[in-house]
Amino acid sequence: MAKTIANVLVGTATLYVRQPNDSIAEWDTAHVQVGTHSVKLYKNGSGNAGSTHLELSGLTSRGITMTHVATDPTDFSFYYWLSGALGNYLQFEMLFEDPDSEGWAEITVVKQQTKTPVDPEAWVLETLAGGDKCGIGGHAEDGTPFFLWDLSVTATDMATKCNDQGCTDAGAWMLERVRLELWEPEPARTAYVDTVEIDSTVYTIEPGGDGPGIALSSAFTEVGYTEDGVNMEYAAEETDIMVHEETFPIDSAITKESITITCNMAEASLVNMNNAMAGAVLSGTKITLGDGVNKTMNLKIEGTNPAGYLRAIQVPKAVASGTVGMSYKKGEKTIIPVSFKALKTQNSPVCTIVDNAA
Repeated sequence: MAKTIANVLVGTATLYVRQPNDSIAEWDTAHVQVGTHSVKLYKNGSGNAGSTHLELSGLTSRGITMTHVATDPTDFSFYYWLSGALGNYLQFEMLFEDPDSEGWAEITVVKQQTKTPVDPEAWVLETLAGGDKCGIGGHAEDGTPFFLWDLSVTATDMATKCNDQGCTDAGAWMLERVRLELWEPEPARTAYVDTVEIDSTVYTIEPGGDGPGIALSSAFTEVGYTEDGVNMEYAAEETDIMVHEETFPIDSAITKESITITCNMAEASLVNMNNAMAGAVLSGTKITLGDGVNKTMNLKIEGTNPAGYLRAIQVPKAVASGTVGMSYKKGEKTIIPVSFKALKTQNSPVCTIVDNAA
């Protein structure tokens, strides 16, 4: 193989942990509208509010302004499949940035508030409309924050309402990011998302697909500084298939696979200690051990690929494993070693490694 310097990875990766594992964004192969995958967004009905989402970013170069969206909201759509009880389902959140200042605004279209999933469940096309209710929030050009969530804003007048909150010419602000998200923790519910249309351009939602900067995420916590980076190790055990007539195996079968993610955390917070120790229980400012609790977690590692774009490694279900030893010595850092073991989930890969070009 020829040596290609452009394919040599450099730089650092960041490890994120979601624990408790009550909110998951993952690739799914059981519910597919087109292609081979959709995105599954799931909340189990507990925990805290926060964004569990499919994100398409890096849209600024496409020149889509807030006025454009307000004028032609029907140029934006997505396919969805819902499962669960009556509740608030998918929000269509758009982040606009002012090209001339640090001003920004998030416009959240809430078409699926207090919605009951259809029966039987099926893929449905959701298209934005001028009368759709929205919430807005952000910072004006001078840094003054604003927030308006009385749902008096519609898709048609979003730019006008932002200007009323102290912005100047918000209609010229540029669309940078779109998120399809679940927010409230309750009730337990699942939303599958596929084929997103942004400004009349249709994006197939696949790992490494043609969407701009596709990323899946929930409310992760970054472990912070590490002593020597993050390591991921994959191992496969194989059994040779032998027959009497041949001296070489005629085939080889994988009998066991494992993925282990390890790092030495340099930030000795209680959260990191709780994540590292399989049987730990964190309550407020206290960790207890001895109850035999084996917590499941959702892991994400983010870094940069050789082309300079996002590389995301996601493990939807994992448990802490191994021995955790922490030394407390004068003049030395207290390092928390952690090892996570990946587990299988239904209809989803154990691990996905995805490069996304913006």
